[in-house]
Amino acid sequence: MSAALDALRTALVSAFRAGLAELDPAGLVERALDAEAGARRGRVVVIAAGKAALGMARGALRSWGDGIAGGLAVTVAAPATSARDRHVAPADPEEAALRPLRVMRAAHPIPDARSVEAAEAALAAAAALGPGDLLLALISGGASALLAAPPEGVSLADKQALVAALLEGGAPIQEVNLVRRHLSRIKGGRLAAAAAPARVLTLLLSDVVGGLPHDISSGPTVPDPTRVEDALAALHRRAPRLARLAPALSESLKPADARRVEARLLADPDRLAERVAAALADSAGLRAVVAPAEDGDARAIVERRLALARALAPGEAVVIPCEPTLALPARRGAGGRAGWIALAAVRDLPPDVALLCAASDGADGSSGAAGAVVVRPAAAALDDRAIDAALAGFDDAAAHRALGTRVETGPTGHNLTDLHIVARAS
Repeated sequence: MSAALDALRTALVSAFRAGLAELDPAGLVERALDAEAGARRGRVVVIAAGKAALGMARGALRSWGDGIAGGLAVTVAAPATSARDRHVAPADPEEAALRPLRVMRAAHPIPDARSVEAAEAALAAAAALGPGDLLLALISGGASALLAAPPEGVSLADKQALVAALLEGGAPIQEVNLVRRHLSRIKGGRLAAAAAPARVLTLLLSDVVGGLPHDISSGPTVPDPTRVEDALAALHRRAPRLARLAPALSESLKPADARRVEARLLADPDRLAERVAAALADSAGLRAVVAPAEDGDARAIVERRLALARALAPGEAVVIPCEPTLALPARRGAGGRAGWIALAAVRDLPPDVALLCAASDGADGSSGAAGAVVVRPAAAALDDRAIDAALAGFDDAAAHRALGTRVETGPTGHNLTDLHIVARAS
């Protein structure tokens, strides 16, 4: 591999890290609440939930610490207890400093009993508020699994089976969360409803490409314009074997009923892409632009990345926020959608182009890495049969280890979906 190509790979990883650092959740929340000082009236209770919950809670305490009466911060459990539960929040030495907030941990992406415990604690904290009080909700991606409150007649096992069927069947996250919102006692604005008559202010970090507030972690504290009929159609389309759950679907909080509820979006996948593009220009001298965010089938995304790679001029780079879907068999190896896309593309890239595919939370599926950064010469370390077998078995983690193409950030405390960078050496 040439020195120029190796330097390009390094530049892509460095820019990815720099973009994440600029959107530090604690700093984003602290600045937002400094500007919202007038909203701090009455008793303030914080409920932070998601992969960025600890950082967001830390920012709230920096800004409003003396005015926060209590609450909780719910994030992802560590260590992982199954192949599905790999999105582990970074160890936070400041956990004790988050008092008076109670730190709770639960499973992701499939909820567990701790998810139910956390949801019940959140609902109880909201219900204890009165007129003139404020529920400050700090919501980031991942909270759909971390806060699970099945409605009457639906068990935790039912919810686990449903979420697994939707995710493994390749449903877009908007459809997964559509069903979740209508099959819950906490999602779809119901946590905000539990806080009535208190006011609700929600600060959001979005992990959903093109997502609206109700899409982010199934919108526990924001109104939802979708209907039961929409959720029913998605349930029958994506998980027909679980259609018996249909009678438990119910309407969510509607905009007309949410006059005391406000929401602010602090960061999303597009903003991350903009920061990464700026870092590529500043540190690597590349002419970097941001392309429109994408979602959809991972195989189609591979073809689009290769077409883009062939079209780039020397010294150009394109950054794309991306939420791929990848239907998975019950029996599969270790890997993730970012690594799978990179492995599927590596042999067909132009010889002077690098491709980075990485998860912003630092955990690409069960791979143990954030993703991969590949160039065509790297593929020489494995023969075609080995690469084909890894793709067919969704076992890309071992392949990237052999190729030396893993991107290892460790858990980042972020969740702004996946990011792809395609760049051509100058």
